[in-house]
Amino acid sequence: MMVVLLMVATSVGAKQNDLKILREGTVLESVDGDLIGPDANDTWYFELEKDANSVDGKVSAGRRFELLPSALLESLIADVNDRLDPTYRLTVTVTRFKQQNFLFPSYFLPLSKLKTDEPNAVDPNEAELPEEMQAAANHSGAELAIPPEVLAKLQGSRPGAAVRREAPQDPNAAPRKRLGRVMVNRVGVITAYQRRPVFLPYGFGWNVSETYYGLLPCKTLEEVLNRQRSSVEPIRFNIAGLVTEFQGRKYLLLQRAIRVHSHGNFSP
Repeated sequence: MMVVLLMVATSVGAKQNDLKILREGTVLESVDGDLIGPDANDTWYFELEKDANSVDGKVSAGRRFELLPSALLESLIADVNDRLDPTYRLTVTVTRFKQQNFLFPSYFLPLSKLKTDEPNAVDPNEAELPEEMQAAANHSGAELAIPPEVLAKLQGSRPGAAVRREAPQDPNAAPRKRLGRVMVNRVGVITAYQRRPVFLPYGFGWNVSETYYGLLPCKTLEEVLNRQRSSVEPIRFNIAGLVTEFQGRKYLLLQRAIRVHSHGNFSP
């Protein structure tokens, strides 16, 4: 009985250690896994197919992380519908919010072929040869020889010159898309919109912006919300972060938030 209990305790301990919270800013580079989703809340996840290395140790295969909204996630969603399998290689930055980790992707590479890549598919740009031409092509006689000077002219170069060719593009390579832009030294408040935290820029004197940014879960956001709860009045913050878009909405991943004091010169 003692041996069984010890084995169970060891298993539970290993599982808890496996799911330890990774620190904010951890980068997981070129990790393989499956894109899963969306769920009822339109949330997408990434499940590791292989063990990944991090500064906090090994992250075991099978662990599933929520993917944060971003321009790159939008490209991923558009790409996955054209693939045979939702398998990708991602480079991501880990965020931490309320003892939970999230992934902000910065690069992806599909590891599955396109659905249109059939093994015996006929190229529509290649016309089928007539029977008599096929017979001539399959003839075992001497090959048709082209004089070198004629071949050089056809290739657009002088005789003896090497033909320069560009490297073929990887058909599985992900399309490049602007990930976002950096926002620095913007003053505003953290408020709520549809029960979610947003950043509303405005300066002193109530110069309110019409644009708001959904705040992505991270350690800085958690600290800001805790500070806001301890204050009766709204707090202005000078922030810096990464702005991205997802399905027509703007999002902000906070990297810095410093309280701005008005010293009573302006209304809160």
